[in-house]
Amino acid sequence: MGAKIAIVINSGLDQRAKVMSGLHVARRIHDAKKENGVEAVEVFLFTGGVRALEKGQDNSEIVDAIQDLRKAGITLEACSNQVKNWSLEDEFQKQGIDLEFARDAFSRYAVEGYTVISF
Repeated sequence: MGAKIAIVINSGLDQRAKVMSGLHVARRIHDAKKENGVEAVEVFLFTGGVRALEKGQDNSEIVDAIQDLRKAGITLEACSNQVKNWSLEDEFQKQGIDLEFARDAFSRYAVEGYTVISF
């Protein structure tokens, strides 16, 4: 069984380079999964990462990167509480990002032996 990696995006639009770095790293790890013995790559959007998808923001670069990850088959999730609290359900559904309680995702990462990298 290979390694499992979760990329947690905490940063928001005020740290765009960190957000984009995290999304690019997820894609690069995914692209080299076989060579590096990686079984799964997952991206989780939390706090600033959730707010980075708000409508009316200059976030097209982030949206494009997220769509690229989805097309590549990378699992994308976001904190369900935050998405609901900030009334972003429609945007996350449109982007095809699944919602999960952060506590459950983070617990799952621990139980299933994920290496967590945050940006």
